[in-house]
Amino acid sequence: MKHIYLFAILIYILNTSICSSQRENVIIPKWDKYHSSSESNTLLEDWAKAFPNLTSLYSIGKTLKGSPLMVLEITNKKIGPAETKPAFYYDGNIHAGELTAAEVALHYAWYLLYNYDKSERIKNLLDTRTIYIRPKFNPDGADLALNTSTVLRSTPRPYDEDFDGLLDEDPGNDLDGNGIITNMRVVNSNGKFKVSKIDPRVMEKRELGEIDDVYYDIYTEGIDDDNDGNYNEDGVGGIDMNRNFPRNWGLEFEQKGAGAYPLSEPETRATIEFISSHKNITGVFHGHTSGGFLFRLPSTTSWDNYDMSDQRLIMELSNMYNTTTDQRVIPSYSNPRLHRHGTLISWSYWDFGVVAYVPEFWGGFVKDYDENGNVSKYERLMWNDENLEGQGFVNWTPVKHPDFGTVEVGGWNNKFTFQNPPTKFLKIEVEKYVEWMLWLAETSPLLKITDIKVSPIEKNKVVNLSAEVQNIGYLPTNITQRAIDFKLSQPVRAILELENAELISGQNRTDLGHIVGTRNSNAASSDSKRHLIYSIKLNGPNAKAKFTIYSDKGGIKTKEVNLN
Repeated sequence: MKHIYLFAILIYILNTSICSSQRENVIIPKWDKYHSSSESNTLLEDWAKAFPNLTSLYSIGKTLKGSPLMVLEITNKKIGPAETKPAFYYDGNIHAGELTAAEVALHYAWYLLYNYDKSERIKNLLDTRTIYIRPKFNPDGADLALNTSTVLRSTPRPYDEDFDGLLDEDPGNDLDGNGIITNMRVVNSNGKFKVSKIDPRVMEKRELGEIDDVYYDIYTEGIDDDNDGNYNEDGVGGIDMNRNFPRNWGLEFEQKGAGAYPLSEPETRATIEFISSHKNITGVFHGHTSGGFLFRLPSTTSWDNYDMSDQRLIMELSNMYNTTTDQRVIPSYSNPRLHRHGTLISWSYWDFGVVAYVPEFWGGFVKDYDENGNVSKYERLMWNDENLEGQGFVNWTPVKHPDFGTVEVGGWNNKFTFQNPPTKFLKIEVEKYVEWMLWLAETSPLLKITDIKVSPIEKNKVVNLSAEVQNIGYLPTNITQRAIDFKLSQPVRAILELENAELISGQNRTDLGHIVGTRNSNAASSDSKRHLIYSIKLNGPNAKAKFTIYSDKGGIKTKEVNLN
C-alpha cells in the first residue's frame, strides 16, 4: 500500500513538471524565495493533490478585496476525521511585511507531509493529531509588502492615521525608482544629523553646540502629498490587526491602529470564528518577525492576573522554545501603562482557555564583532558587506525633490535585512523552529479507551460492561486552569449507546470531569484514568454496545462490542 501511495505522488510530480517546467518543485522546495499569496495558495493546492489522504484545503473567509483566507488541515484521515483529534493552530504574516512568518508556516506544512512516510515521529503525530496551518493571515497586505515598495503595518484597508479626515493621502514615495522606500537626507544648517567620518553611509547625531560641519534632517523617502507640512505620515492602511481582537481591545487613544471596533476586519473575525468552532485546538502559534525571540503571555494584562498553575505551564511550554532554538523568551506585557490591547494570544488564553505564543523570527541580522555586548551601526554595515556584498544598504544617491531641491536618498532595505532574512538565509531560518512546533502539538492531551470488557452475569440475559479511559497525552484535557474556572472547555463525557439491550445500572451519559495527562501523573497513576461499569440486560441476540468518549481537547474515541 505504501508503494502505491509513493507511486501516486511520483506520477503527480511528473504530470506537474510536464504541465509547467518553470513551476516550483512542490515536493522538495528550495526555500530560497518569499511566496506571494497566489504562490502560497498554489503550494497548498499542490500539496493537497499530492497528499490527499493527509490533507484538506479550504478557505475560512475572504479579505476586503475578496482574497481567500486559506487553511491547510493535516491529519491521517483514514484513522479518523480531523475534528475527532486534538489539534494545534499555526498561522503567520498577520503583519504585512513580516513575510518570514508565512514561510515558516509553509515550510512546517511541507515538512509534515514530506516526512510522514519517513519519520515514525511525524507519522504518529499525524495519525493521532490534527494540524491547522494558515500561512497567509493577511494575504492582501503581504502581497503589497512583497511586490511593491509599499510599507504598511497590516491590512490595506484605508485608515486615517493622522486624524485629518483623509485616508492614506500621504504615503512614502519611491523617489529613486529602485522599488524600495528608504530614507532621504536634506541639508539644513539646523539639522540634527551629520555624515560619519568613519563610514559615510552612517548618519551620526550632531553634538550639542557643534557648528563646523554639514548638517541634515532625515525623513523617510517621499514627498508631502497632502501639503500639510508633514512627510509620509498617512500611508497605506494603518490598522494593526493584532490589536483588533476582542480581549482588552482599546480605542485609538489607548491603542493606535486598533480599528473601529473589535473584529472589524474580515481576517480577524474569520480567525475567531474558526478557532471558536474548532474546540479541539489545544494551542495557538501566531508567527511574526523580527528579533529572534519569543513573546510569551502575558500580553494585554498583568501576570498577577493569571492562576499560578497556568503561570508555571506558560513558562514551561515557552521555555522549550529557548531549549530548541537557543533564543530568548520574554513576556509580551511589560508595563501596565504601555501594554498592548486586543492581541490574539491574549484572547486565546482568556476567552478560549489555551496557551498561545508569538515567535518573532529572524534575529540573524546582528553580529557583535568587538564582543562588547552592543551591535553598532558600523557592525551592522560590516555584516552587510561580508554577507550581502553591501546589497542590504542602498548607498546615498542625489535625487530631485519638489520641496527641497536636491536631496540624497539611501539607507537600509529594511524589509529584507532587519524585518526578514535575505533569501540566502531563509532556508536556515525556517528550519530553525520545526522542533518546537512539533513538540507543541505533541504535548496535547490524548484520550484512549485502554480497556473494555464484557463479563456475563446471567447467561444470555445480563452482562457487566467495564471500560477504562486514560489520558495518555502530556497536558490535561482542560489545558489551563482558566478553562476550568470559566467553563471554557467541556468535561470529558462517556456516552453508551445500546442495541437490543437496555441499561440496568450506570448512566448512558456520564461526566468524567477533566483528566490529567503525564505532566501531572505517571503511566501507572490512577489520576490519568477513569473506570466505568455498566450492568446491561440483553433483549435478544446481536446485542451490541457503542462506547464513546468525548473531549473538546483530548479527542473523540469510540469502541463497539458484542454483548452476547
